[in-house]
Amino acid sequence: MKRTAHLCFLIALLLSGEVRSQQESFLGLCFGGAIPQGSFSEDNFKDSTNGYATPGFVFTFDAAWFPDDYLGVGATVTYASNNPDKSKYINDLEQSIMDSNPIFGEFFKDSIVLDYGVWKYLNMFIGPNVTIPSGNFNFDLRVMGGVSFAWKPFQTIDINYPEEGSFSRKIEGKAVPALGYSVGAGVRYAFKSSIAIRFIAEYANCKPTFEFIDEITYDQDQETFVITEHEVAMPIKNFHLGIGIAKNFGL
Repeated sequence: MKRTAHLCFLIALLLSGEVRSQQESFLGLCFGGAIPQGSFSEDNFKDSTNGYATPGFVFTFDAAWFPDDYLGVGATVTYASNNPDKSKYINDLEQSIMDSNPIFGEFFKDSIVLDYGVWKYLNMFIGPNVTIPSGNFNFDLRVMGGVSFAWKPFQTIDINYPEEGSFSRKIEGKAVPALGYSVGAGVRYAFKSSIAIRFIAEYANCKPTFEFIDEITYDQDQETFVITEHEVAMPIKNFHLGIGIAKNFGL
């Protein structure tokens, strides 16, 4: 009788372990902040890799499947947006135009009208995930890579200088694909059946190539304004911090 009880207890432990491992897979949604890193957050106008970016927001939809107790595969769709330091960028661009056209004098400044948009990107990544279960908690680690679609801020430039010929240009932000990756960690706390609160922290990086304006000068021979542009690989780096909800499940 005692052996039978022990056997039943062992079978129950094995079954509970199986149920536990099956509940490690999850679907999750998170919202939070996107904190720019490196040159993406710097504001030197002479360096085209500086993005003037300030903290923004991030939204993620995540999934992970664990056929093993600890090792699995995951995927994420991440959307993030960062506002640039708009006033600083516009002031620097305005000063650049003034410095490139000293013949017009200080009053030329009143003829310049500028506007600037926001940075955005969409990541679609896949890669290995590791989870460490502990009671109601799951501690997750992941390294993922894939494709990023990035949009640089739209840009509007108007120079209302009819004596020399007015100038107007609007540069729309178009999606530019690039390879990207992320490295992150998360914690899931199952507070009700298979529903869990989830916290994430991850570093994301991509490097799309955009066209940037070097300077705007007035060509006296042609009597027109001329834009000088070149292509720059912009390192878009963000540290994501988020909180959300997850649904643990088994297959």
